[in-house]
Amino acid sequence: MGLQKLCCTAVKILVIFSLRPEQAAMVPSYEQEEYCGVLLSQYDPHLLDTFKLEMSQGIERFFLLSYCLACCWPGLGAKSDLRVVRQWSELQFVFPSQTAEHIALENRYYVRGNSVPIDVDVHHRQGREGSRIFVTIPRFDEGRPITLGTVDEQGNILAYPDYSWHDNQGHNCLGLTSVFRVAIDQCQRLWVMDAGKIGDDQVCPPQLLAFDLTTDTLIYRHVVSNSSYTDASLFITPVVDVRSRGPGDCANTYVYVADVSAYGLLVVDVMRDRSWRTTHRTFYPFPSRGTFTIDGESFDLMDGVLGMALSPYQHGRDRFLYYHSLASTTENVVNTRILRNNTYSDDPNIDPDAVYVFPEERPTQSAAEAMDSNGILYFGLMEPPSIWCWNSATQFSPRNFHEVAVNKETLQFASGVKVVMNAKGEEELWVLTSSFQRVMTGSLSSDRINFRIHAEKIKNILANSPCRNSPKGPNHGYHANLIDRAGDGHIRRPSRYGSASYL
Repeated sequence: MGLQKLCCTAVKILVIFSLRPEQAAMVPSYEQEEYCGVLLSQYDPHLLDTFKLEMSQGIERFFLLSYCLACCWPGLGAKSDLRVVRQWSELQFVFPSQTAEHIALENRYYVRGNSVPIDVDVHHRQGREGSRIFVTIPRFDEGRPITLGTVDEQGNILAYPDYSWHDNQGHNCLGLTSVFRVAIDQCQRLWVMDAGKIGDDQVCPPQLLAFDLTTDTLIYRHVVSNSSYTDASLFITPVVDVRSRGPGDCANTYVYVADVSAYGLLVVDVMRDRSWRTTHRTFYPFPSRGTFTIDGESFDLMDGVLGMALSPYQHGRDRFLYYHSLASTTENVVNTRILRNNTYSDDPNIDPDAVYVFPEERPTQSAAEAMDSNGILYFGLMEPPSIWCWNSATQFSPRNFHEVAVNKETLQFASGVKVVMNAKGEEELWVLTSSFQRVMTGSLSSDRINFRIHAEKIKNILANSPCRNSPKGPNHGYHANLIDRAGDGHIRRPSRYGSASYL
């Protein structure tokens, strides 16, 4: 069947499904053909998402319909250049046996409808092995049977690396307690930051784990020293800095981890198996930005540093860490050379002048962010629910933010944003969105789609985007000159920031 004919057939199906039975019977064939042209530019995304989900078999085959059905919903006047890969009203899990599921239900380790996905990452494999989509489900409270898993073709969640790592529910600190976000590096390692908390209870020490994705075995574990976290700490976002000296060299690795609730940044030196805590005023929330309104529902959340992204690695040069607090509209950047100074073990305070705060701000708050190999940053905005890009070679300003996708229903609260390299060496943007405002207000309902994973190749996203155009002339890359401050960034001062006073 030709693409045009397939599209028209699909549209006719949509016509039938979008009308009541008595209306569909009154639509003659020639009018259905004519209606194809209308629905090519006007459709209800709830219906199309259903069809797309049925066709999800890998990014090359995700949604054949999306090539011909224009992504425009007249009710929103919005366009989306991202495709929905998976979607759920509520998460469904695969247990190793019916007995295991029964035990989880009986002990309230599994409460249907309680699980909320936060992050996504993707492992593309060569040959016949299919790609794997990883999701995290933090244990905000009881009822989350699995905290890190992979998504099968039916959308069910399977425990990673296996169920025995999850069923301890905090009783075995060698397992996984609560995972907010993960990161896959170029060395085929999955980095997992386990916060060690169930609800507000620190049932296990925080730990950073690494799994070899070729064998799915644990290859590294770092338990965070109790001197590097407080009762308020919640480690949620790891970013991995592989400082390779050549092909295949993965030894010199640092992991930077955001402490969203105690307003700090943990630095883990993997090669030497040591870590230290840093703190700075930009890790804190802004009280004036602590109220979030999404799709007409509001909630308060005073979260600190959360979104983080590393500039592209260039051999022999330092990288920059871009970051922001959730309850803020600013973006900050620091040379990672500053963070890698292990003298923070004695005094966690970063020199206040070592961090550059961009003078202009986002129009609304943002959660996760990620940067591609060309230095283009991708991030979500709360209102309107949307994904945007910014070329870091330009001034950080709303006039240099360019729309990737806007959709009031499907792009609410982008809590997971990743740039992923596929098996062909092409970069892809993956985004996990959720109706987080309904989670916070207790109005979450399984009668609507609440969670979605979106994806698209970056070359397609940037095909007609101003983000791909770097400025020419003497100002090209000037931000690096602005933020690459002299000194080591460590200065002893009498003032101490928040949680640092407990250390």
